[in-house]
Amino acid sequence: MLGVSPRNRLIAWLLLAGTGLVLFFSGEYRDLGLPLGWFGSVLFIASVWFAVDAVHRVPRSEDEGVIAPGEWQAWVGLAFATALVVAMLGAAEVFRADLPIGQNPDAGRAGGKVGMLFVSWAVLAHVLKQRWSGKVLADERDARIASIACEWGRWATVACVIGIAVLLGFSDTARLREFSYPFIAHMLMTTLVWGLWVEQAVTVGLYWRDRRA
Repeated sequence: MLGVSPRNRLIAWLLLAGTGLVLFFSGEYRDLGLPLGWFGSVLFIASVWFAVDAVHRVPRSEDEGVIAPGEWQAWVGLAFATALVVAMLGAAEVFRADLPIGQNPDAGRAGGKVGMLFVSWAVLAHVLKQRWSGKVLADERDARIASIACEWGRWATVACVIGIAVLLGFSDTARLREFSYPFIAHMLMTTLVWGLWVEQAVTVGLYWRDRRA
């Protein structure tokens, strides 16, 4: 991508990362006869790493300063949290096997892809913080928004946990046999990720509303 401006280069890498996620989900959870899941995961990882380099090179602009660092992080978090929720819901079926996760290769692969998303998110968030070094990253407004969003995320997690408890508590014996221990563990982890998604979504919504007020 020589000769392309740093900003356009960043947009291109982010678009390729999104394409990688689409291919990953299509290949993993649809029988298309092609290794799209593997190719999508490789494309996503490579694109995120090159996007990290592009973030360093993109010159700062007035438009960037209009949006608070917290809102930038929230948009990034919402994108990754959405990918995590979709990935975990799509992989739920592989955890239904009555096998320990360590002895279930399909579950191991699914866990590896989720871990890949978490690592990519952490790296990109760290690079963004480095980009804003020397600036005030949070003030009273950011703290207020974070507190409200955290409360929403907490209650979303509590609601899901109660839902799982009711499902397990009131299911008949035949129904309970369908829920393996790895599947229950996966449901609980998905609940935590769902709470994280709600927190990021509320954060984005509050920043957006506050900026346009």
